Amino acid sequence: MLRLTLLVIFVASASAVSVIFEDGPCPQFKPMSNFDFNAYGGTWYEIAKFPNPSEEGDKAKCTLIEYFVRDFRGKMKFTHVVDGVRKYIEGDLTQVYPGHGKIMYTYTFGGKSKNTYLYVMDTDYNNYAVAFSCRYFKDSDKHQLLSWILSRNKVLEGNALAAVDKFLAANSKLINTSYYVQNEHTNEACKARTTEEITEFLKIYQTNPNLID
Repeated sequence: MLRLTLLVIFVASASAVSVIFEDGPCPQFKPMSNFDFNAYGGTWYEIAKFPNPSEEGDKAKCTLIEYFVRDFRGKMKFTHVVDGVRKYIEGDLTQVYPGHGKIMYTYTFGGKSKNTYLYVMDTDYNNYAVAFSCRYFKDSDKHQLLSWILSRNKVLEGNALAAVDKFLAANSKLINTSYYVQNEHTNEACKARTTEEITEFLKIYQTNPNLID
């Protein structure tokens, strides 16, 4: 599925939307079972994503996520480049349930912490991963969908791409592939004149008591 539509999706959707919202509560879904949190550690390159506030819609390029995992906890560093500025954020990791692919990120700024959740839906640990998340806003009765296709390399191809295609085809009711936009890991996309640390929560999550992760 992904193999046949990569170019169409990435060209058509690149500037169409900044955040994906749909009506009602989050759909039912389950993360991977028999998930090996330690094996999931290391560096992941973002190949494609649903536009989201953390990456300024679809503007972020050269995105990578580094996990430093030990047993059920760890640290993470998320880095991307926007308009020539390399931005990064660091936080804590917790595997919510042993053997399940639900990961809690904890960010702390100014003595206040915020938790968000990532659900690893499929991975072979060595080549690819598909992750998903959903946030429900009670006040508007809408949910925000987020999904990422990740790779251990800057390019996803061969058997790894075929495995992602197969997973997305089997889960097309949950993950709408037309929402994906491609990331870039070229030398030009990764070029940055300065580096900044992200040191505050996104405004959309700062004061919203009706947000349910």
